[in-house]
Amino acid sequence: MANFAVSFVALSLFYIFQQSNAASASFNVITFGAKPDGKTDSTQPFLKAWSAACSSASPSIVYVPRGSYLLKAIVFSGPCKNKITVQIDGTLVAPTDYRALGNSGYWILFIKVNRVSVFGGTLDARGAGFWACRKSGLNCPVGARVSLSLSLSLSLSLSLSQQVALYV
Repeated sequence: MANFAVSFVALSLFYIFQQSNAASASFNVITFGAKPDGKTDSTQPFLKAWSAACSSASPSIVYVPRGSYLLKAIVFSGPCKNKITVQIDGTLVAPTDYRALGNSGYWILFIKVNRVSVFGGTLDARGAGFWACRKSGLNCPVGARVSLSLSLSLSLSLSLSQQVALYV
């Protein structure tokens, strides 16, 4: 009976250890080179953090700390191996000149992803220049008509609270 109890305890500890290792992996965008100054292009570091999270076998968190992060047109694509949470404690900002987005038609695009949740933060698309051009009746470049796009994506959730703002 003592051997059974020892075996049971050992097996239980092994299971608990395995479950704790299966916990969420966290990928901080700063670790991948993002700069929280609102001026340095952080598009590639965000894509590297996304790629690491997307290829992870365990649930993952892409973490965006406080600060402002300049992102040009960016595509977060899947399919991914497990669920991903994007936790934004800072602000994502588009280029001041909307023409920098080209004719992409989007600023931030999630495509072919499942089980993705986005929480917190502020998305500032800096749309004043685009809308001023459109209002003037001039022939304006297309730029990004949509700030946040979802394409062929299932189970994507956005959590907008009183502290979250979407500026276009």
